[in-house]
Amino acid sequence: MRDFLRSPLARVWVPVLAPAAGLAYLDRGTDSGDLLYFVHKGQQLLSGGWADTFADPRLQSGPLQLAFFGAVQNLAALSFLIELGVAALLLYVLGRVGLSDRVRVTVGLLALAGGLTHISFVYGHPAEAVVPLLWVLAGLRAREGRVLSAGALVGLSAGFELWGVLGVVVLLLAPSVTRALAGACVQAAVVSAMLAPFVVAGTFRMFDHEWRVTSGTLVGLVVGPGAHFGWPLRLAQAALAIGAGAALTFALRRTAHALWLVPFAVALVRLLLDPVSFGWYWLEIEALVLVGAGLVLTELPARFPASRIGRALGPQH
Repeated sequence: MRDFLRSPLARVWVPVLAPAAGLAYLDRGTDSGDLLYFVHKGQQLLSGGWADTFADPRLQSGPLQLAFFGAVQNLAALSFLIELGVAALLLYVLGRVGLSDRVRVTVGLLALAGGLTHISFVYGHPAEAVVPLLWVLAGLRAREGRVLSAGALVGLSAGFELWGVLGVVVLLLAPSVTRALAGACVQAAVVSAMLAPFVVAGTFRMFDHEWRVTSGTLVGLVVGPGAHFGWPLRLAQAALAIGAGAALTFALRRTAHALWLVPFAVALVRLLLDPVSFGWYWLEIEALVLVGAGLVLTELPARFPASRIGRALGPQH
């Protein structure tokens, strides 16, 4: 029993995943937003009519996310899998960036209090939390020189939502530009492998979709609500987001904070230039800020060793 209480399972995972499961239990019967539509398209993806899954231009979700939804189908089960999965991924990422058990638990509980897991399910868009966390992992692997796996992670993130390709900028954290390019080639190969079967075998209309600019957005202030926003403008939006992330990469590449600030810059510019605005979009920012908060909390004991917070978050004995 003593060994169990000292294990990472008891010290980190249970204190966060247990309340996450409680929240999932409360959410299991709530209206899950777009999730029903995604489950329906996921069922098509796993059926004989898979080739025409993307015949509906409104469908902007990636094939990995759709396959997951279609395989599970049951909304109550999805509430647990999504909410526990998001919490577990956050804890894993926090561990990979080198945070202590105490800080991981603190940040994990902050995530639950801030609605990261709850909103991921009830609006049906878990990718908004998952994708930026995958970018952090990819940036860490790129920095370690493991550019092929980093590129694969960024490519897989696009399997949840296509905008995951914007994470290519974290590959610039690699030791050299040449190695970053190698990672980018892997990313392109992974994305192509996921989408090519639908392009070749069926009707693929994802890029035919046009958004209507909504009020309350920066784009709406410029062109007015109701204007059309198609994929050429999406490419311009993507270029600006990647440019912001690249600039920050070269400014901060030697710091630990580059792992979350570079994806943060990409996500923030993307959201500020988006033609529409939904509350769940900001899960991207929340997930990255939580990683940043963990790094800041880790630095507090060294900066303020005599403070109460510093002693609480300091080395564990």
